[in-house]
Amino acid sequence: MVKQLRSKLGMILLLVGAALFSGQTTAQTHGHLYLVVKSADMLLRHQADSDELRQAAEDSAADFREFYYHVNERRPGTHQL
Repeated sequence: MVKQLRSKLGMILLLVGAALFSGQTTAQTHGHLYLVVKSADMLLRHQADSDELRQAAEDSAADFREFYYHVNERRPGTHQL
C-alpha cells in the first residue's frame, strides 16, 4: 500500500515539475512566442504619457479652432461649412 502511494506521489511530483518548467525551457528556444507582461510602473508611465499627449493635442486643436474662428470673422464670407 505504501509503495503504491509513493509511486503515485512520485509520478504526480514529476508531472507537476515538468508542467512548471516546460514553459520556461521552451521560452528560451527560438521560435517560441510568449506574452511579455509589462510591470505596473511601466503601465502607469505609459498612461501618464498618453494623457499628456492627448491633452497637448486637445490644446492644439482648441488653439487652431480659435485662430480659424478669428480669421473667418475678419474676412466674412470666406468660411465654408
